[in-house]
Amino acid sequence: MDWENTAHSVDDWIALAQRHRNGARALKKDKQFSLVWDHTGFAVECYLKAAIMQQKGWNRWPDSGERKDLWVHETWGLLKELGVTPEGLGRHPIRFRLKTILDWRRRHGYNPSSMPEKYAEQIYRDAFSSEGVVEWIVKTFHLPC
Repeated sequence: MDWENTAHSVDDWIALAQRHRNGARALKKDKQFSLVWDHTGFAVECYLKAAIMQQKGWNRWPDSGERKDLWVHETWGLLKELGVTPEGLGRHPIRFRLKTILDWRRRHGYNPSSMPEKYAEQIYRDAFSSEGVVEWIVKTFHLPC
């Protein structure tokens, strides 16, 4: 059953996001760039899912039968659920940092080739810097971090 294998609250999603963020940080030090890419993308995904729950006022994550569209590893679809569009961002600086995040795909983790360091560094910086995507998500959607 899918329901048993997911986060159930905003706090659960944030805890999961922070675990991936910590993993990305540790793996970056070990120069495991493909895994940095993966963990950074998962961290952002989890922050977005926390933001969706916060914005919608949900007290639980919907099961896959209710909202199959939310059971994805796709940042773009999750952003759209939050009402975020490139047009709506205008010239906001986060728009350019989001570009990197939107390039993340779960399927990249199945590529046996190594991830170039510059791509891992860029997604990590665009996600976790003081003016990065995670900080923007937390502030914009009033997450308790």
